Amino acid sequence: MNIGKNKFRRYIGVLGFAFVFASPVQAAYPSQPVKMVVGFSAGSSIDLVARAVADQLSDKLGESVIVENKPGAGGNIAASYVARADDNGHTLLVIANSIAISPALYKDLGFDPRTDLQPVAYVGIGPVDLKVNTKVGVNSLDELIDYAKENPGKLDYSSSGVGGTPHMATVYFQQVTGTQLTHIPYKGGGDAMAALMGGQVDLLINPLLGTSETEGIKTLAITGDDRSKLAPDVPTFKELGYPKFDIGVYYGIMGPAGMPVEVVDQLNNAVNEVLDQEKVKERLTDRYGVVLEPRSVGEFKEFLENDMQRWETLVQDTGITID
Repeated sequence: MNIGKNKFRRYIGVLGFAFVFASPVQAAYPSQPVKMVVGFSAGSSIDLVARAVADQLSDKLGESVIVENKPGAGGNIAASYVARADDNGHTLLVIANSIAISPALYKDLGFDPRTDLQPVAYVGIGPVDLKVNTKVGVNSLDELIDYAKENPGKLDYSSSGVGGTPHMATVYFQQVTGTQLTHIPYKGGGDAMAALMGGQVDLLINPLLGTSETEGIKTLAITGDDRSKLAPDVPTFKELGYPKFDIGVYYGIMGPAGMPVEVVDQLNNAVNEVLDQEKVKERLTDRYGVVLEPRSVGEFKEFLENDMQRWETLVQDTGITID
């Protein structure tokens, strides 16, 4: 294309003006409140983690960070909502293991976590424990397993919903122990625990949420290489002879695919700084046993890919499907 010098200068000038004008807009993130969407009910472990991070993230970003609960379908309603949101970084998704489980479990999610969501920040991981209602009449993990083998399908277990971590962790437990249990899903972790406490179900594998024991409930085992400081009297599955049952519940933050790299990096740095705060460590580690592990975006992405492959293998081995 042949243009005169004056036109060329004007052309370059317009481009320069556009660049100068656009840069401050791109850098001014966030420009409105940031919404962190949780796919499970208030009071669930992921909700508690989200609120602990959001409270401090507001200070780091200089803008309000709001937690919004959209429970249902094992977290997939929330994930689908965020996958379709604007990719400007103002709508984020707080995730747990279910984000890696769902692609293997559901035939048609309506979204693909690998291509429709962007890893932003890894928060940490905590153990799960196995609790039974004392009406079952067992006092150890071996007694529970023996009873379950002698009575296939008789024992009921609750969960926070089909496809959620407690559900799939219990599916994995059955595979490891050679037992058969009956699943009764609830709308959230709080409802699942209430069902156990009320005797509507016999057992629950759930994220460790504190140190206190409840009357009528007995904790038989906990995951992890070592006993938890929150439950020092509870043996690990590993020490009881079940090292393969090594499920932990992890937490992280994702956003819609297409988010600007600068925004992703800004959020990753801000979340990692939040995780280094003593008040956050006290709230999440000391109270709930979550080991905080700041990671880069790339490290988080690799972690998710490995976990997706893990659950794909389990689903293939067990043959479990959800239409």
